[in-house]
Formats: sequence, C-alpha cells, structure tokens
Amino acid sequence: MRRIALVMFTALISGCDRDIHDHPHLVTGQQLFEHHCSSCHQSTGQGRFLKGIPANRSTGLTKEQIIDKMVSPKEAGDKMPNFPNMDNEESGKIADYVKSL
Repeated sequence: MRRIALVMFTALISGCDRDIHDHPHLVTGQQLFEHHCSSCHQSTGQGRFLKGIPANRSTGLTKEQIIDKMVSPKEAGDKMPNFPNMDNEESGKIADYVKSL
C-alpha cells in the first residue's frame, strides 16, 4: 500500500508542469493556470484533492506574493514547485486569474 501511495504521489508531482514554456497557444491566465497549476490546485483553485493547497483568493495573498510563490526558490518542506523559467507576463496572468477565482 505504501508503494502505491508513493507511485501516486510521484505521478501527481510530475504532473505539475514547471519547466516547459513553449506553449504559444496558451494566452489567458485561465489557460496558463490549467496548464501549470490545475493538476495540484484543481481547475477551481480550491485544491481539495490534497489538503492545504488552495490557489484561490481565500489564501489572502497579494498578486505579488502569488507571483513570488510561483517563481522563487522554495524553502525546505514547501511542496509547491517553483517555475524559474516563467516570465513576468505569464506569472502575472496566472496571478490575476487566481485573484479572480
């Protein structure tokens, strides 16, 4: 059972697409969120699949804090991956979309 849980967790984490940024067809914040974030945060931003990972405005984060969470290196124990190759326009669109949820 532990092995199955580990395999599922690995598959879930690998589903968080953080390094591929060759996607010119994704232009809106919603499209970018669906591509990069929804595998962990769900399409609603509620993050109910795994406890503790809401992405919606109920987190109380500012737009700048949301962007920082996406692009900055993480502290030990932080489960959210960072997206170092994400440009300012893309991260801004995602943050705006998250704030609109």
